[in-house]
Amino acid sequence: MIIKKFLLAVNIIFFIYYAIQLLVFTDEFAIKNLGFFNHAVAGLSEIIGIIFLSFSLGLIIIILTKIEGQFPLMLTIFFIQFIISINFWRYVLTNSPGETDLQIITNNAIIFTIVSIISFYLLFISRK
Repeated sequence: MIIKKFLLAVNIIFFIYYAIQLLVFTDEFAIKNLGFFNHAVAGLSEIIGIIFLSFSLGLIIIILTKIEGQFPLMLTIFFIQFIISINFWRYVLTNSPGETDLQIITNNAIIFTIVSIISFYLLFISRK
């Protein structure tokens, strides 16, 4: 039970960190991670930040209640993290970072891969 709550807390911290970066520091985050900034990027960044904030709130509720029976939410979280990590690895493997730095994309790929593995484990134990 303590391991489940710890892994959920790691996911919550992950989502809150990225949500704050996307909502509060939108322009700095976009310039650092995407290499450019415009209103379309700002809007999409804010929407993703809201989604990540919503996931963190859902995970907080799970910590307060229980993980069993939360399979649909855990599946959604896993798929989003996994697909984003694959997308980052695509940029790394093709060595095409666009207008940003390959090291930043690699760091994000590693972070998303780690939380994807954590989410897969949480998904596996929540299926009961």
